[in-house]
Amino acid sequence: MTAAADILRALNADEPREALLSRIARHTCALVRTDSCSVMLLDDTGERLVLTAGHALTERYRRDLERQAPLLVHPSGRESDLPAARAVRERRTVVLRDVGATDATWPWRELALTEGIRSLLAVPLGGLDGRDLAGVLVGYTGHVRDLAPDELAAAELMAQYAGTVLRTAELRAAEQATIRRLERAEQQDRELMRLLLDDAGLDGVLDALAAALDASVTLETPEGSPLGRAGPEVAGVPPTARSRALRRTLAAADAHRTMVQVPLGGSAGAWVAPIAVAGELVARLWVARVDGWADRPVIERFSLLVALEMLRRRQAVETELRLTRDLAVELVSGTGDERSLLDRSDALHHDLRRPHTVVLAPTGTAPVLGGSPLVGEHEGALVVLVPEADRARLAAAFAGVPGPVVIGPTVTATDGYPPAWRMVRTAHALAAEAGTTGVLDLDDLGVAALLLETGTPDGLRRLADHRLGALEEHDRTRGTDLVATLRVWVRSGCSTADTARTLHVHPHTISYRLRRVAELAGTDPRRQEGLFELQVALMVRAVQVGAARP
Repeated sequence: MTAAADILRALNADEPREALLSRIARHTCALVRTDSCSVMLLDDTGERLVLTAGHALTERYRRDLERQAPLLVHPSGRESDLPAARAVRERRTVVLRDVGATDATWPWRELALTEGIRSLLAVPLGGLDGRDLAGVLVGYTGHVRDLAPDELAAAELMAQYAGTVLRTAELRAAEQATIRRLERAEQQDRELMRLLLDDAGLDGVLDALAAALDASVTLETPEGSPLGRAGPEVAGVPPTARSRALRRTLAAADAHRTMVQVPLGGSAGAWVAPIAVAGELVARLWVARVDGWADRPVIERFSLLVALEMLRRRQAVETELRLTRDLAVELVSGTGDERSLLDRSDALHHDLRRPHTVVLAPTGTAPVLGGSPLVGEHEGALVVLVPEADRARLAAAFAGVPGPVVIGPTVTATDGYPPAWRMVRTAHALAAEAGTTGVLDLDDLGVAALLLETGTPDGLRRLADHRLGALEEHDRTRGTDLVATLRVWVRSGCSTADTARTLHVHPHTISYRLRRVAELAGTDPRRQEGLFELQVALMVRAVQVGAARP
């Protein structure tokens, strides 16, 4: 009981295993009255004994014993069998009364006699049921002797107790390792919470992960484009050229949302973790080290924070888009006051004080535009407000978009957006009714385009049909150019001579054509009221057919 209490105190004091085993050997010598004692433990395979600790053994004996053939539990021949191996193999106590009386070819015999060992006792280390053997307890004496029953009982009791102590020590070690892992996990969780509360952002999370694992961290899109990186660079991570096998591995990881290991050659390796938000794969996280694999649980915990930051980034973008759409709609609909509109644009880091060109496009189009335009949907159409736009480049950006697309006025004040929107809406309605497509720039219509702000599409269309319908029919059936002549005459400032030079005809021909225009249109372009109506009609036709021009 004294021995057991001493060993238990050492166990509770977390004494190192070798010192604890040496203490067990010392107490065994006292209880069984042996001169020395050794503790041999099974290795991980369970097929070999390793001299782990002892009491009163010479260093020479321990060294020479280890130099001999491995202490196998199941040796190939009797000449290499040891009493300790037999005790483990047969799960019973083995007593060798006289070493000198053993087979002379036994290699251990000479070593034992040189050490002065004459009698030996080997007892398996384990429980009362003989299972879960940890090794063997071996006692040695320097003279031939018979062990008394109480000595055998004491030896076996100590071996059973020692086996229990060893298992307890292993459990305590595993428990301590678990506690340390939990403490590290708790510390990492506190770090993750700090990052979250400090709003460290995606870059801050990647930096913290790289520092926690002393690893290279790279975040990429599912297509392989970089999103961010931190820590020391590891050559070839992530690889730009990816083999078919690697692509299959990554595809499987993405599909099952599981981490995978990617060997990098030598001792280097990378963990690859798919990052999903709302069930959608949004990124892939690479964590690489040149000296082995990083700690997987740490990566898993940080992956959650990376996913959260990706979600926050997406929500921020969606919120900004929504606010941008709302601002664009309120500008053209005239539902917001100037101070509120300016304050909101400043909050979005958008300078509404710059001139913006108002564009109407079909919904669902997504042209590539510079200058961070404001885009929204209003009245079934796409509102695009482009700051400081080059109209030619703007037209080129919308080229090929199923139209019609109307490029309207350039606005410099908030109260200019509603009338500008009315103009482009009316122009779009006229062009759409005519079945035309393409891009129409209202700047090409000149001052007459101002009528689009107040006139209705139906009224303007009826005016154009009433004044130009007969002219267009005459040109179509007779092969004349009355409408074209009228258009050139108006653009030339109602100059007959200039029109004749432009069309390469005689001035009398122009005069004759203008008389025919007056007869067919029902109003004389050479009179003020007739000229105004015909100018409006020509403008409407320009809107209706202008969208078809490249």
